[in-house]
Amino acid sequence: MLHIDIAIFGGGIAGLWLGNLLSNQGYSCVVLESGTLGGQQSLLSQGIIHGGLKYALGGTLSSESEAIAGMPDRWRQCLDGEGDVDLSGVRVLSDTQHLWSAGSMASRVTTFFASRMLRGRIGKLKRDDFPSALADRAFRGQVYQLDDLVVDAQSLIDHLAASLSGKLLRFDPARDCIHWNDQGVDHIEVGGLTLAPAMTVLAAGLGNAALLSQAHQHDLALDIREQSRPLHMVMVRHRLGHRLYAHCVGTSNKPRLTVTTHDMPDGSLVWYLGGDLAERGVDQDEATLIEQARAELRDLMPWLDFSKADFATVRISRAEPKQDSLIKPDNAYAELRNNLIVTWPTKLTLAPDLGDRVLSLLQQAGQAPAAPQPTLPEGAPVPPLATPVWHIRFPGVQGG
Repeated sequence: MLHIDIAIFGGGIAGLWLGNLLSNQGYSCVVLESGTLGGQQSLLSQGIIHGGLKYALGGTLSSESEAIAGMPDRWRQCLDGEGDVDLSGVRVLSDTQHLWSAGSMASRVTTFFASRMLRGRIGKLKRDDFPSALADRAFRGQVYQLDDLVVDAQSLIDHLAASLSGKLLRFDPARDCIHWNDQGVDHIEVGGLTLAPAMTVLAAGLGNAALLSQAHQHDLALDIREQSRPLHMVMVRHRLGHRLYAHCVGTSNKPRLTVTTHDMPDGSLVWYLGGDLAERGVDQDEATLIEQARAELRDLMPWLDFSKADFATVRISRAEPKQDSLIKPDNAYAELRNNLIVTWPTKLTLAPDLGDRVLSLLQQAGQAPAAPQPTLPEGAPVPPLATPVWHIRFPGVQGG
């Protein structure tokens, strides 16, 4: 039996982030994943590290949601190798994001600049500084620059996983087993090994529901439930050469369209489309949503020709703690129940906040580093890295 300080269920960004953070703090830990690393939700993220834009768009700010304003700076510290988790090898797709208007947005700009959260973080650009996709003379809107950044989610997963070499195990529910007691997880049989954790962290995103179901059978964390909010995202593969990382603002209190750009092996680019388009697309089939995406691009950027572009869609379920009326949580979530910590980051950008909360709960529980890090035997099952969805949906693309 291998005694460890902490077992972490979930090999997405939340679990991998916590594994790195806790290891850096001297805890012995093992991260367990039943599928692929980052494959369920993390690699479907647009990689946006934002500081609260969506809250400001609504015109109402809570004291809790203002805490998100500091997240871009926390990530930049990590990317510089000076934060809680060393991300110095992670690829940054863009140091800033843009905000562009679909027509007049003068009244909305007043809200942006009045926001304490965005003060000093948004500036109007001159035409010469517009991103290339919006530089055409036919564009009549305004463009602003935010200090939010965009990271390459695949690079992030790869880097976090590499830093946990020797601390990752594949958990096969058909073969492996979690043994519970009235305090939490007693021991875990996985890949022919037996782990005995002092504390267990559930960071499995959508997978938390099944884990919580087991916990509930032992009268643990009965008050904690999961909810999911769906999206239907659109991918557009093209050779137009424009890299765009931007939100289009219309009349709604959410971005009309959010665009990030991702590379394909053959040199083509994929625009990954979120925002209101993806939320409205939940009730549409793929063909209908693609037609809506084509129409949206024609309307917003008629000077760009997407007639030869390839389109595909992907559905996402974002896992969160259950809220009244499916309200979006303001912060990362971490709750302690005996020897069990249940977590959801709720947003990629809040990973540092999640780490803060878990460390605080460990201190509250009096759990200091105690057990040495075990050496896992050679040949122990390791979860594979996931593949970005655009590499799967556009399989005919070749390198070179």
